[in-house]
Amino acid sequence: MSQRSFHYLGSQVRVHADAADTNGQFAMLEFRAFPGTEPPLHVHKNEDEFILLLEGRMEVTVGGNQRVVEAGDSVHFPRGVPHTFRILTPSIRTVGVITPAGFEEFFRGLAGDTRPSFERIAQAAAQYGTQFC
Repeated sequence: MSQRSFHYLGSQVRVHADAADTNGQFAMLEFRAFPGTEPPLHVHKNEDEFILLLEGRMEVTVGGNQRVVEAGDSVHFPRGVPHTFRILTPSIRTVGVITPAGFEEFFRGLAGDTRPSFERIAQAAAQYGTQFC
């Protein structure tokens, strides 16, 4: 069985559903993330992401547009559109759906490595059709 709970670059991750559970249709992941663990601006070639912010506050950038989201708000990061976020509180907790499934393996692949090089992260991201801008 694939790993369900792990640490990814300082964030706590729990996989609620992955490709094996959904016949590849989607993955659902829960994150507890902290300032300094945010991703750089990036774009997914293959996946759409939907994020529900359960706790905290963050500023999201989607296609050059910025807005602040708070607990209870949701965000859509469409495939092909550069996006990122910045955490504005001591931590955030999110539940995200990635469709189609598969990108959850990017997080699993870096699980436990607390200080991977940017090159390693970029190489892993590229393997899953994601590029940093």
